[in-house]
Amino acid sequence: MADFSIRMTNRLQFSTCEAPHVPTSKTHEEIILVELRGDFLTVTALGADGSPGSRVYAQRTMDLPETSIFMILPELPSQVRDGAFFSALGTVAILQPRPGTQRRLRAVGTDNNSGQCHGWIFDAIEDVSSSVAQ
Repeated sequence: MADFSIRMTNRLQFSTCEAPHVPTSKTHEEIILVELRGDFLTVTALGADGSPGSRVYAQRTMDLPETSIFMILPELPSQVRDGAFFSALGTVAILQPRPGTQRRLRAVGTDNNSGQCHGWIFDAIEDVSSSVAQ
């Protein structure tokens, strides 16, 4: 999978840490920026005005014929400094687009950033009007 930088519309749902793959909330729609550079993937929350918010980092762990799998990192890689880093655990799958379709991102994770454990599910699709393939 080649490097890219794209905006995606994400359908976010919350869950519990005991079963992070089982949604417990209504769907919340948000825009995220997803960037792949080599084996590192970042997912950045974007505010309503497009300003960047917190950022999840993930490292590639496996490539399958139509999907790349990434492990969400609880700590930044040693060579990276980022004040927007959001510590989490989980898995991200980027589904390769077939011709004429958009990329999809599916992720399940947990975090303790608020002092309590929260689970969450991402189901995002590429916003082709604002994509910048690289």
